[in-house]
Amino acid sequence: MDDTLVGKLLFGRPTRLRLCIWILHLEKERFFQSQPPPHVGLTSAVTTELAKLVRLGMLEQERPDAENRVYYVRVDSPLWAVIEAAEAALNT
Repeated sequence: MDDTLVGKLLFGRPTRLRLCIWILHLEKERFFQSQPPPHVGLTSAVTTELAKLVRLGMLEQERPDAENRVYYVRVDSPLWAVIEAAEAALNT
């Protein structure tokens, strides 16, 4: 299956699924907004999807006082199991 088609039809936008799968495989605890690679999606789309993941309780934002960057931290949410299942379906 194609992640673009599944992302668009099941999740509304292909960027959301790609971003979530990318986050699942991160080794570090946090990442910043411009860190997702280009194959995940355009920066504006990534920014929109990160805000949605924060609203869903899947990520938390951190804004250190001395820095201009916004960091995101993955939160232990049962919704990540949905992403794991979607990724597994893509790989079958």
